[in-house]
Amino acid sequence: MTRSDEQPDAVVAGGLLAGEADGRRGEILEAAFAVFAERGYDAGSMRDIAARVGVSEPALYRHFPGKEAIFLALMRTGIGRLRREGLALIDSMSAHGLRTRLLAAVSDRRRAVRFYRPFLQTMLPVATRNADFVHEYRETVIRPVFEHLRAKAAELDAELGAPTGADTSRDARIRALVALLVGYMLTSIILDDEPDEAIVDAALRVMGWHEVA
Repeated sequence: MTRSDEQPDAVVAGGLLAGEADGRRGEILEAAFAVFAERGYDAGSMRDIAARVGVSEPALYRHFPGKEAIFLALMRTGIGRLRREGLALIDSMSAHGLRTRLLAAVSDRRRAVRFYRPFLQTMLPVATRNADFVHEYRETVIRPVFEHLRAKAAELDAELGAPTGADTSRDARIRALVALLVGYMLTSIILDDEPDEAIVDAALRVMGWHEVA
């Protein structure tokens, strides 16, 4: 996908924040995202954000104590939405028709990657360099998703017939599953292909469910 084919940053931010942040706060977050996307987090300033919103810099500080607080608010908004979507997908999995459900989930997450791509490209490089941002991402998304996956895997192990040593291997299988699916989403963008069925079959083998799903 070329830049000309992607949604403009303002449109992406508007869709991302729709229903998440309203009023002046929403305007500030949309403006901040646009500034960070254009100039980068380090170069973008509170003055730039205030100018984009159309308020004075002191007025901006009445809403947020600084640029880091705005960035954290953007992270919480975007990754909070990602988390809710991810947890809903995990909840939708069941032993009945599991392979079909997984294929639908992979297709859904490809759509999500395309929608969130400008957000992820803007936010993640900054987040990985700041301990507070890493902590926020880990506690807001990674831990809840892994806990949800752990519970769902235990449920499916019981319904499908757990592989030998399922209880002790479950965390390792989940890590391998996540690595497979995340890696697939990234490489499918680079390689411009969609071998969903092969990847889903590999995921089922990783989890030990391939003979019964």
